[in-house]
Amino acid sequence: MASRGRGSKGGSEGEADLTGSTAPRPSGSMRVAMLLAILLMALYVVFQMRHLSLSAPNADPTAGQLEQRAALGGARADARLAALRAALFAARQQANRDPSDPIDAAELVVKAGAPAVNAAALVDETGVLARGGGAAKGADLARAAQAARTAGKPLWIGGSGDWLYAAVGASGPHGPVQIVAATEASSLIGDDATAPVQAIATPEGAVVTINAPGQAGDATTLKDALAITPADVVGGHAQGRLPDGSPVRLAVKSIGDGALVELVGQPGRAPGALPSGLLTNLVDVFGPLTIGALLTVLLMLQHRQAVHAQRAYSDTEQRFRLAVEAARCGIWEWDLKADRVFMSDVTGAILGWGGGGIVDGVQVLDRIAPDHRDRVRQALESARAYGAFDVSFRVPDRHGRTAWIDARGQGLDPTDQGYGRIIGVALDVTEERLAQARAQAAETRLRDAIDSVSEAFVLWDRLGRLQLCKQNFRTFFALEPRILKPGASRESVVRFAQLAIRREHPSPIGKGVREVELNDGRWLQISERRTAEGGMVVTAIDISAIKQQEAVRRKNEEALQGAVHDLQSSQEQLAELARKYEAEKIRAEGANKAKSEFLANMSHELRTPLNAINGFSEIMVNQLFGPLGDKRYVEYAQDILNSGQHLLALINDILDMAKIEAGKLNIKFEPMRLDEVIEDAVRLMRNRAETSGLELSVELPNLPEIEADYRAVKQVLLNLLSNAVKFTPRGGKVTVRAALEMGAGGERVRVAVSDTGIGISEQDLDRLAKPFEQIESQLSKTQQGSGLGLALTKSLVEMHQGELAMESEPGKGTTVSFTLQVEQPRDQSTPGSAYAA
Repeated sequence: MASRGRGSKGGSEGEADLTGSTAPRPSGSMRVAMLLAILLMALYVVFQMRHLSLSAPNADPTAGQLEQRAALGGARADARLAALRAALFAARQQANRDPSDPIDAAELVVKAGAPAVNAAALVDETGVLARGGGAAKGADLARAAQAARTAGKPLWIGGSGDWLYAAVGASGPHGPVQIVAATEASSLIGDDATAPVQAIATPEGAVVTINAPGQAGDATTLKDALAITPADVVGGHAQGRLPDGSPVRLAVKSIGDGALVELVGQPGRAPGALPSGLLTNLVDVFGPLTIGALLTVLLMLQHRQAVHAQRAYSDTEQRFRLAVEAARCGIWEWDLKADRVFMSDVTGAILGWGGGGIVDGVQVLDRIAPDHRDRVRQALESARAYGAFDVSFRVPDRHGRTAWIDARGQGLDPTDQGYGRIIGVALDVTEERLAQARAQAAETRLRDAIDSVSEAFVLWDRLGRLQLCKQNFRTFFALEPRILKPGASRESVVRFAQLAIRREHPSPIGKGVREVELNDGRWLQISERRTAEGGMVVTAIDISAIKQQEAVRRKNEEALQGAVHDLQSSQEQLAELARKYEAEKIRAEGANKAKSEFLANMSHELRTPLNAINGFSEIMVNQLFGPLGDKRYVEYAQDILNSGQHLLALINDILDMAKIEAGKLNIKFEPMRLDEVIEDAVRLMRNRAETSGLELSVELPNLPEIEADYRAVKQVLLNLLSNAVKFTPRGGKVTVRAALEMGAGGERVRVAVSDTGIGISEQDLDRLAKPFEQIESQLSKTQQGSGLGLALTKSLVEMHQGELAMESEPGKGTTVSFTLQVEQPRDQSTPGSAYAA
């Protein structure tokens, strides 16, 4: 509604409605002038009637009344259809924003469109998803949705039986849906006793509802009811005939932007009928006076009807406006020809004016963020051509806050050059956007946490649809990527996964856990549990190594039992062997269990206190809460921090080495730029090198993209650069080089880290790549380290099907190089390896 509020830039006489039209407002001076003119004309006709011949003997004085009744009924029907349409557009916004909850959208149609909407539903190709409203006997919403889907219109309106339907397309939980609303067709026409014939029909001539005498009230087409076709309507009038032969004069009014027509009629004189001689004489004598009196009465009736129509129009408009704006839904209309925008108070507040009014289109575009203005202009051009307007944009706030607005609209006044106006709604979706961003960030953190564990992981929602799946789950069960698309049903995925299972049995661990043997001989331990929302979480751990150990243990038991059987002759020796076996077995199982528990708990039990030590010592070093007093405390805190970081790095190296030896370290092959990894590692080490007085340089040619694990390659480079910086005296130089080579397996890249440090003797080169081996002895070492750096580096390089080489000469420096395949072979069998989808 374009009221002249604080943001108003202009206006017109009368009060403009939502579509830009002006409500009728009678003028008192005009009525007096018309009345005087009619009286003077009557007096003049009385004195001059013998000298004038009356014209238009066949004129029908009820034509103006029919037009007024048709206009009044059309306004009433348009108001009900406008409420129906606005409710559908608001529900479409709700459905597009949250497709997973169709019930809210169905109930929103009934609430926003009350009392025009009796029932509503969201319908897809499989049937009705959700209903809203009370019982609507005889209303077939599914059939109406099918008709709307076939028509393919942005807004479809049609009728069947006692019901009128309207439908718009939207997004549903499983794809496109139709939002259908039903209203009683009889509510579109009033109960006007002075107009015996009232009907609502489609432009093609199909009757939606009709109030007419006799058999005409049961007809389904205008041809059967009134003996007319759409071609018989000329200038908003038509001459029809009831089934009993009685003539009827009709006034025709287009409603619902041309989707329907309203017909109002009264029985009239048959065309060509002539009046009697007496009637002719009476007309000659009293005709002018009668005409003047009738005109006066009609003027008064017209004035009264206009007042009632204006009052009804204002009431309907007010109810519709309150219903829409109560939901914080702004209403607007864009006149594309004049480039003027009519805004409600809510729309003006959303755009930053503080109130409703009429503004230029350029002013509206100036309020929109510059990077979104072209998007809005394109949406306007598209709406001008096709009628549909749907766009989201940002509006910067004066206080530095950015508001997100979703605008939806529909074109009006279609012409050969396109639509002349757009009417629609605007919603402030800033909170929804922020909530969506927070949800995406939470989902990203969850995915990162899940990816950090080695177990296969699958998450299903409460409806049994796939939500999240790790790559190694697909690798375990040899599943195609198309099977594990989000939204896939749990039954179909389990059916395909079952094909890769040879046998299974419950796990001795407890309920919900089972062990399965795959066709390739691997064993998995699968655990299933319900989530709080009713979904399902499935994890799978490769226990092949444990099963192999159990098999070896069983073979050892069988061998021991055979030995015991062979030594039955010596009972005392057999008992001694049995006791020794039992003790060794218990000791071995205990050692194996202790190792497993130690490695499992080491990460948490050691890292947790170390993180606290490192964190608090760093706070003390930086003196965040004030000076420590004596500067020696700062030095002690720095020593604690350095020792804690060194111990944490040592624990990480030990755990990584244990994972590699156990085949549990996952390598994720994905396309990556090697120069980016090198630059990243060099950037981390540059400050340490400059502190040590070293020159750190990079010499890289144009390298192709390779398939490798980004984290593993970065760790290799950091280990090599750390060793080079550690064992190079001040004033030395560390250089990183790379070159492209052609090997037996295809193209590969060789990366070399050279230094001018202390060097390594030839007899020490072979042992340095073994765990816990170091250049310096424990009695003479000057640098800290666990001796795992080169061992980890070699293992990571070999997991990439590469080679590690070392060249060194004491006193002249060391060059450590490694190779990486440009493309990894697809029959990759390295433990813990996987290809990124």
